[in-house]
Amino acid sequence: MGLTDYQSKLRDVLGTAAEGNGGLLQVIGGPGVGKTTLLRGLKGQAAVSGAVCLTASGFADDAAIPFNIVEQLIRSSADTGALDVVAHWRTAGERYAETEHGVLRSLVREISDVLHRIAGGRQLVLAVDDAEHADYPSLMCLLHIARHASGTRTLVVMTSGQTHHLCTRVHSFHHLYKIEIGALPESGVGRLLERHGDAALAERIRASCHAISGGNPRLVKALLRDHLKAAPSGTGGDVTVGAEFQESYRRCLLRHQTPLQVAQALAVLGPYGSRCRVAGLLGCAEERVSRAMDLLNSAGLLEDGRFRHPSARSVALETLGAEDRARLSARAAELLYADGADPMAVAELLVIAGKTPDQKGVAVLWQAAQKNLDEGCTEEAIASLRLADRADLGRREHLDILMALVGALWSSNPATAEPELDRLLAAIRTDSPANIPEQYQCFLLFMVLWFGRYGDAEEIFTWSSGGCGTDTAASMAALRVTRQWVAFLKPMLIHDFPGQDVPDEEVDGLWAANLEHGLQLSVDELGMEIGHLQDPRQVAEFSPDTMHLLSPSNHFWFAYAYACRIVWAMAARGESEAADRLCGALFAAADKLNMRTPCAVALSMRAYIRCRHGDFTSAIDLASTALRSIPPRGWGVAIGLPLSVLVAAHTGIGRLDEAQRYLRYWVPKEMFDSVVGLEYLRARGQYCLATNRPYAALNDFMVSGMMIDQWPVDFGDLAPWRIDAAEAYLRVQEPAEAKRLALEELKLSPDRPLSTRGRALRILAMAEDPDKRRLLLYQSAKCLREQGDRYELARTLAELSQDYLSTGETQQARGTWHEAQRLMDECGMSAQHESRRELVMDGGGSPTRSRPPEEPGGSGDHEDDTPGTAAGSAEQPVLSEAEWRVATLAASGMTNRQIAKSLYITVSTVEQHLTRIYRKLSVGNRQELSRRLWLLIGATGASSSC
Repeated sequence: MGLTDYQSKLRDVLGTAAEGNGGLLQVIGGPGVGKTTLLRGLKGQAAVSGAVCLTASGFADDAAIPFNIVEQLIRSSADTGALDVVAHWRTAGERYAETEHGVLRSLVREISDVLHRIAGGRQLVLAVDDAEHADYPSLMCLLHIARHASGTRTLVVMTSGQTHHLCTRVHSFHHLYKIEIGALPESGVGRLLERHGDAALAERIRASCHAISGGNPRLVKALLRDHLKAAPSGTGGDVTVGAEFQESYRRCLLRHQTPLQVAQALAVLGPYGSRCRVAGLLGCAEERVSRAMDLLNSAGLLEDGRFRHPSARSVALETLGAEDRARLSARAAELLYADGADPMAVAELLVIAGKTPDQKGVAVLWQAAQKNLDEGCTEEAIASLRLADRADLGRREHLDILMALVGALWSSNPATAEPELDRLLAAIRTDSPANIPEQYQCFLLFMVLWFGRYGDAEEIFTWSSGGCGTDTAASMAALRVTRQWVAFLKPMLIHDFPGQDVPDEEVDGLWAANLEHGLQLSVDELGMEIGHLQDPRQVAEFSPDTMHLLSPSNHFWFAYAYACRIVWAMAARGESEAADRLCGALFAAADKLNMRTPCAVALSMRAYIRCRHGDFTSAIDLASTALRSIPPRGWGVAIGLPLSVLVAAHTGIGRLDEAQRYLRYWVPKEMFDSVVGLEYLRARGQYCLATNRPYAALNDFMVSGMMIDQWPVDFGDLAPWRIDAAEAYLRVQEPAEAKRLALEELKLSPDRPLSTRGRALRILAMAEDPDKRRLLLYQSAKCLREQGDRYELARTLAELSQDYLSTGETQQARGTWHEAQRLMDECGMSAQHESRRELVMDGGGSPTRSRPPEEPGGSGDHEDDTPGTAAGSAEQPVLSEAEWRVATLAASGMTNRQIAKSLYITVSTVEQHLTRIYRKLSVGNRQELSRRLWLLIGATGASSSC
């Protein structure tokens, strides 16, 4: 039924009363279903029929004021003279409450006479909204009038939210009328939306609007207002839930005390709410709770005792004060714990209550924290651990909780973990630090190394030498994991660290593939896959207080450390495809557990791999995302990883201002004692080369080499400093030293990655005599093609194109340069051809080549006054093949005499060719000629005879 149907029924009851069948009309319905609107319509109908309609509303806060409703009824009339006796009635009513029971009966008759006198012989209608909040004296008066209305035209109308209200007092009434108002069906919601909107909009959103509002008219109109505010055009098929809905829902709850309390209890209990638990939480009869829940269900505020939308539950919680919510949450936790509910639900309530937990509470919080970590609910786990940390605990329990808290905070935001790490170290130092388990010492070692706290790391090493055994499965697993981190965060400490590194035979593609697969396995399988439990029977060696190490989140830590180790090893060997896949699996596993820091590290490693192979655009995107994931201070010494990628990638594509911006980031000095410090130095050196500061670059590269030589860990080709330094030596005109370093790199190992060999061969080509250059460049290109290193291959091809051009082989020069351009496009270089050439020649910046000196009297700067085709013209100038040969040799630095000798022509012929070339190309000297030739070679589609 709709509101129109209820108004029709009300009109019928009013007409029946007008015929002398007066009595009591009860209008029953939940909050917001339209009872108040119905009464407003009643007043209009009464006026049309000539009746006198007096109105009043009950409020919970005014229920203790005697005759409050009667006073409202009188004030709603035009006769205000009767108000003079209200004070007398109120005083008498207060006396009645104590001793004089007969006083009320006298007052009721007197008030009835006053109200009928106001009607003046016309039909009298007394309409009271929310009658359950009426004061007792007024209620008795109204019931007296209704009881004696039989045979009269007097009608008393009361709205109520509870069907049982007054039922014991009115069962004997001769004329008792009742209208029960419920929520609207979906079709009714559609009609209501049409009246306040349009038919098309109503058709689109009526289903979702009915699902959220339950057909409650007040909520339907609120949802429509929210939807039109969010989307003025009314587009979309799902209605928007906003502030209007929340405010309307709040008003529905606040009008009725018992339904409000029940809704609050259901909101506190969440998915564990039931009639029984709500009654236990409120300390009232279950029957009372059932009536309130039935009322809320009928009004559409609940659906089978559940909130229809999360916003509804949020509103119910907001109506609770902080103290009331804490009290109810504490009580709800006790109820759920007694019923054996999920520890995560109990822990959530304990955290909200905020009371210092007892021993049972600590156990629940610990269990919930581990489960939350395993399910990726990191913030909830942190909240549980913080509350558990406040309890009166034994030393071992306290350390367990603090360590778990530090680990959870680190995985979410390392910057928040360091203060707790200080507390943890202080707690350990107070009593026998050497007695803590080996795996905990390893955990601490990783944490202090991450933050570059090497003094604390040395202290922890002294604890490790205190004699704790390392023969248990837990200890050996922890040692293997932590050794991986020590190798990268402080390689010099490997001398003092127990255990052995991962055997070389384990760091291969098959092992990486197994680990990549293992990151997706179940808990038990994952432990077997990564090797920290070689035998399932070893589980028996774990004591009960370390069984939490077998949770999925802790299994991830084992796999995470090994994966990082293997990614670096494979990247150093040039096995980029497998390393990239493993990074992807590592990120997916960390993301599933909602570990932001491991996710950021995985993204940074993936960016590093992409950058090494010239995919600069992808590398910048990945590294930027990683850097934004956690605050800079939280990165610790690892901040050099994303920064080095961003500096190197921006330098590679010529965005030097961007590269400089990332170099301005503050980095801890301890970073330069780690492997990521190597990459940072290398990236900074490359930037220095690109900005024409070769000596600064050489310093960074040589420092990297000294660091690697001092470390006891072999990182292979992680930082090929010799090649980097060789490029810098070429820039400072020391080709002999560049050649020495290139040859040294080539002799190190035949298993060196092809990209490194390709770079070394190119450097050797640039440092060798011109007659040997082309063969070395061929070999360099071959290595780089096989490796798939696009950026370095583009650099080699640019050099090869220049070599072709210097000998007049324009077809080969053009084809080679076009391939280099294509590779530069793939690398993300979007600069013009001239700028891109400078980026890939001689390590960035304008190349400084050795040129034979000009002979006296040469015409290297010859100009012709005859204008030719402009350089920027859309029409390309045409050079003959002979002119091309002269032009390319002149651009390479040869004098006119050397060109004549090379081409077996006279010097005069060379000068004539140059005159025509300068005129055609509109250039004035050989430097401009060199630049113009490169533009012509790079022009797509240029004719072979140009």
